[in-house]
Amino acid sequence: MIKFDDMKILILFSLLLWGCGQVVREGSFTLTVDMAETDPENKLFLFYRSEDESLCVDSAVYAEGQFVLKGVASYPQWALIRVLHGNQGKPVLFEDAVDYMDDALFVFLEAGEIKVAAEKVLRGARLSGTPSNDDLQVYMDSVRFYRDWLDGYRQRFGKAYQSRDSRMLDSLNRESVVMREKKLETERNYFDSHLGSLVALDWLARTYNVVREKSKIISLYNKLEESVRNSPSGQRFKRLLDSVASVEVGNPAPDFTAENTRGEEIRLSSYRGKYVLLDFWASWCGPCRRENVNVLKVYERFKERDFVVIGYSLDSSRKLWLGAVENDALPWEQLSGLGKSSADAPKLYGVQAIPSNFLIDPDGKIIAQDLRGEELERMLEKVF
Repeated sequence: MIKFDDMKILILFSLLLWGCGQVVREGSFTLTVDMAETDPENKLFLFYRSEDESLCVDSAVYAEGQFVLKGVASYPQWALIRVLHGNQGKPVLFEDAVDYMDDALFVFLEAGEIKVAAEKVLRGARLSGTPSNDDLQVYMDSVRFYRDWLDGYRQRFGKAYQSRDSRMLDSLNRESVVMREKKLETERNYFDSHLGSLVALDWLARTYNVVREKSKIISLYNKLEESVRNSPSGQRFKRLLDSVASVEVGNPAPDFTAENTRGEEIRLSSYRGKYVLLDFWASWCGPCRRENVNVLKVYERFKERDFVVIGYSLDSSRKLWLGAVENDALPWEQLSGLGKSSADAPKLYGVQAIPSNFLIDPDGKIIAQDLRGEELERMLEKVF
């Protein structure tokens, strides 16, 4: 599976603003990073969100063994700091790659004196000074085993990939699944023991897919202490939960319109009365291309029994998209937004990783998600 928030694909946010004028709600902060050993030409960059969720960045120069940055945050929030050489130009935010970087660290931006004690790099630095940063340090200590494991894993994965050792790659993928589950279990234990912390709320917002796991999120959100739920951040998150339609099994499949390979507008609801497999994929996604073989087999078996497949490509290149459709000999309807940020379908269905699919019944209700290989065939055997 290709995850947009995983090591294989890093979600890159271009910085549109240098600093942001903001309404002061939570008061001012002072961020002090003590770093005795660093290049004097280095700068500290702080990435955070403004009141309207725009991505902002501020910076500070190195002086007397410290970086000191003062400002205001529109609301308490998880933020990222990076130390980069001053001549590297406009910085970019690899928010989901922090586990693999030495020059980046998460902090919790809130009113007060935020302290970061580092040596040569930000990795392994200690946070203190405000309640949420004390809590965040406890969280980071609890999952440090995962980051330490990643160091060796990346080296072993690189060697296996270079040598095309498929057996070792499969073994490493299984190991990765086990470690991610262990990390999630550790994080859940942290959450359960810090229900009065804004860090727990922020972890909840970052960890689960609000579109695909809404009921799970609501259950966990309601466990948080009232002070957290009623905080500005808690109320912002509650408004988000209230505004988002869920695509969990049993809910109606959101309708959308997209162009097919011939440039025609196709509406999902036009397939009512049939079982529809809505399949999200892309030409550049190896697991998707391999899964196409399985979907094609199932399609050929059930196509005469009111079963259709609708492919939705996340490609941005029309040429690559159409080439993959032809090369894989995919006979069903193919749609795409061609990478446009305004494309509805991936957002409506909370697609953060591919391949991903939804099985929709003739009444337009979602009856299964992410069926692979024989799972899809067995599910269709049940419904027909």
